[in-house]
Amino acid sequence: MKKFQRLTFCLAAFTVLLFGACQKDKKRESSDNGKKEFPESVSLTDLGNEQWRMGNYQKALDYFTKAYKKVKEEVNEKEMATLLNNLGLVHWRLENNEAAMECYEEAAGLAEKTGMNRLLGLTHTNRALILKEQRDFAAAFAQNNAAIAIFKEINQPRDLAIAYNNQGQIYRFGENLDPALRYYFLSLEECRNINYPEGMATAWQNIGTVYTKKGDARRAFDAARKCLAIARQLDSKVRIREAYEELSKSHERFGTADSALYYYKKYFEIERDLMEANQSERLSQNQAELGLEVKNLRIQNLQNEKEIANNRLWTTAFGILAALLIAAFVIYRYLSRIRFKEKQLELELLNTQKIIDVKEQELKTYIIDLSRKNAIISSLQEETPETPAPIEATEEEITALLEQKILTDDDWAQFQSRFRAIYPGFFSRIKESGIALTEAETRILVLMRLELNGPDMAGILGISPQSVRVCKMRLKKKLPSDKYETVEAFLEYLIR
Repeated sequence: MKKFQRLTFCLAAFTVLLFGACQKDKKRESSDNGKKEFPESVSLTDLGNEQWRMGNYQKALDYFTKAYKKVKEEVNEKEMATLLNNLGLVHWRLENNEAAMECYEEAAGLAEKTGMNRLLGLTHTNRALILKEQRDFAAAFAQNNAAIAIFKEINQPRDLAIAYNNQGQIYRFGENLDPALRYYFLSLEECRNINYPEGMATAWQNIGTVYTKKGDARRAFDAARKCLAIARQLDSKVRIREAYEELSKSHERFGTADSALYYYKKYFEIERDLMEANQSERLSQNQAELGLEVKNLRIQNLQNEKEIANNRLWTTAFGILAALLIAAFVIYRYLSRIRFKEKQLELELLNTQKIIDVKEQELKTYIIDLSRKNAIISSLQEETPETPAPIEATEEEITALLEQKILTDDDWAQFQSRFRAIYPGFFSRIKESGIALTEAETRILVLMRLELNGPDMAGILGISPQSVRVCKMRLKKKLPSDKYETVEAFLEYLIR
């Protein structure tokens, strides 16, 4: 028996060594294939920038993420800071503002550490843009003022012009038109000093928007025409489209409907041309990617055929050894089966009994938990009058609600019953609003009423914090923008 075991061990060891040698050859060739996927002159950052330019933000995110992991392994802090700023821009375009702010803050820390003052200023500008969209104007001004101070100190007039323009945008969003106009003219002056026509076109467009809001028709049309003239000099379809859109809005605002329609048609024609060009460019890129993939597949097939031809002898030897090993294992198993059969049966019986005990304990625990929940609900219902009036929830009642998990429909039904007892008019106001909400969106509103943050909501609902954010975004899109700017505003309506 011992001789047989030694023979089996030798066969197994030899087979493992042979298999390891074959695997090394395969890994070497597969790594060579991976190196040929892109030319060395094309970096992941370049690919990410190309996808960003074309508007393929998810692909850009993938490339920038891979590039960031690579430079992080190399401990290249300057490249890390640049890529984090790029990742922040992509997350912003994907409407993931929380992730974008995290990237900007980390990029700012690295930029300050490595002396990249311009990049530090850009992170301030980018954070100001997000805060402006969130209507947090005080924080937005703080970030943008920091950017302006940095660009003045390091003498970056182009970045300073953009920061001035952003400052005007913050004032305009806050309906402070005179300060907005002042900063737009500061941006225009900086652009003129460095002969930056795209910046001048943008500044004139924003100036025209402010004059339109102020009701100054002459200056509004004059600014829009200057924007169009610069855009035509640049031969930039994007800027020409924006100028036509501004002229259309101005004519509509001042009651010249025919002119508004004329410029809107011009705007629509440029918009259509841009969309067709973008689609054509995307199609060309997809065809190029497909061609590269076909080429890689052909190379891989040729290498596989070469590998099969070169290793045919090794494959035959491996097959013979594998057959011998399997035969040895079958014989050994047959000889040892009688000896261990009784012991295996006893072990299986013991394991089965343990599993049964665990399942019984889980069932008892679940029944006890349900009993306790039902007892709490019954006590709340007995204390609640038949026609409940609006009451203030006690700390014990809210704590009980917060500690309850909503993982199943039964849990939700129980939770909803307890919530209705504490806040009787909440669900009826949701129906009165006329907004069709899903069950998941209703649950998010209920937990927001209890003033929970995202991670706590995720813990109660048994989902990830990312899922909570996605649900909030979908809920925000359903709300009428003319009534509720945020989900919190809708919640205030529900609890009035």
